[in-house]
Parts: sequence; structure tokens; C-alpha cells
Amino acid sequence: MDEMGSLRRSRRGKENKEPYFGTYHHSTSTASRKIRIVVKAMFADAFAFLPFGRDEELMILDVGCGLGFLSCVSAEFYKNSRITGIDTFKHASLKRSSLQKAKENARILGFSNRIKFKKGDVFGFTPTEKFDIIVSNLVIHNFGKKRFEAYSRISSWAQTGSFFVIGDLFFSPKTDMAELAKAFKMVKQIKPKSGFRHYALLVMSKVKPTKKKYIRNAEKVGKSSKINHDM
Repeated sequence: MDEMGSLRRSRRGKENKEPYFGTYHHSTSTASRKIRIVVKAMFADAFAFLPFGRDEELMILDVGCGLGFLSCVSAEFYKNSRITGIDTFKHASLKRSSLQKAKENARILGFSNRIKFKKGDVFGFTPTEKFDIIVSNLVIHNFGKKRFEAYSRISSWAQTGSFFVIGDLFFSPKTDMAELAKAFKMVKQIKPKSGFRHYALLVMSKVKPTKKKYIRNAEKVGKSSKINHDM
């Protein structure tokens, strides 16, 4: 089962080696691979919706990159993008995570020249540039109430016209949407057809909304454009 799907063997060089993206907490190796196949399709749908060409030289940040799965998905979709992946590489939500393994995965898939991984967390990361796209998958729910601070910090790394694409478990969706609406406008929501309860992928644009818009954006989340995927 190939999690990277459309990547051809030729891109992986002469060696016949597969990347290893780990096993999620409370999951199995097989189930984790199945999840990533669906997640990749969902993020591809989200990327296709954004107003960027696939050959544009975009700056992308992967928050909580783990072993680099989403960084590699981003690099595959946006052919000339530069991706920065940050992670502590210690969290129990992804077994056997490490900076070296993430780098090895990028090397196997031929993305080493466009992906840079750094040790760090969302609360201490201080980039010197703004990003065109910020992505994250199955990370921020682990922060508990500190996720609201994480949303604020992520917003500070974007600029008007940037996009935040987050796939996560939303146990209190109204609360999260209200917080996110302080800095972002909801433009699309993608849900799996079945399984993976509470999971949703949100596509949001960076804006400077008024207080009235905070409430309106949060209320509209249920009416946003939706696509369903099997999971």
C-alpha cells in the first residue's frame, strides 16, 4: 500500500526503498497507512481549490510535521514550493518519530532540496518570513486549551492572501471555529465520508475581519463547501 500514491518509482532514485511515516497513537500500521491515503486525497482537493498554480514558488509551513508525510504531499503537489516542517519529534501521538527519519523520507522521495525540517514547537517557533500556505494534520487537538494560542501564533506567520489548511479532530467545533474566525475566513470544509469521528479538513484564508465577521464566519462553517472522502 503506497501512501504517496502518484509518486513514481523513478522519483525515488535507484534504490527500492519505501518511506516510513509512522503509526498514529491508538492505531495500527495498516490503519495509519489507510488514513494517510485518504488524508492525502483530502489535502490534494484543498490545494486544488486554492488560487495558486502548481508551478508557483510558494513558501509552505508544515506545523507538527512528524515524519514529513504532509510536507512531502505539499512538495509533490506544488512542484516549485519550499517547505519548512517543524516538530518536537517527541510527541506520543506518532510512534518512532525523529528528525533524521523525516529527512530520510524526503530524500527517498526526491524532495530533500525543497524541504527543511527543524526541531521546535508552535509556541517557540519564530520565523523571519511569512508563508503562503500553512498546513497541519492531526496535531493541534493535542494542545488542549493551548490550541487557541497556537491558532493565534499561526495567524501571525501568515499574511493577507495566505491560507491555513488544517486537518484535525474538532471535539468542540463551534469553539474552535469562533477562535479561528478571529484571523481567518472559512472558505471550504472537507469531511471523510465515514469513520474518523470528529475529523475535518478546513481551508481558511488570512483576513482582517471585524468583530461582526468573527461571529458570521463561525456560523457559516456548517454551510461551507463540503467534499466527502471515504476513511
